Amino acid sequence: MAPPASPSRRVPPVLVLGLVLGLLVVVGVTCFARLSRHSPSQAQVHADFARIQAALDAYRRDGHALPEEGDLSFLAPKYLPEPPLDPWGRPYEYLSNGERVILSTLGADGRHGGVGEDEDHTSTDGHPAP
Repeated sequence: MAPPASPSRRVPPVLVLGLVLGLLVVVGVTCFARLSRHSPSQAQVHADFARIQAALDAYRRDGHALPEEGDLSFLAPKYLPEPPLDPWGRPYEYLSNGERVILSTLGADGRHGGVGEDEDHTSTDGHPAP
């Protein structure tokens, strides 16, 4: 039989509780930081991309071939009430090779490149739809 643990070898419950709470704070702050990197405009862009993609899928299911490029007016009014505009009031850009579609917007400044609100967004940039 093993000798009982001496009081100096046991970890006090207060210390365990402190470690658990500390870990929860670190995880919470990390998650909040990741979520807060995306502005409401970015969230709107990716929600629009999901809505446009669903309309494009329905368009294709109805037997239509996708145009190679242009605006999204071919989806209105049957698949979308009207072609959506990005959060800055400009039409989304559209490219397709017949199979794969890329939707994009140039951000708040309307120019290529940028950071923050000016950042360009594409439907292939890895941001999940909300």
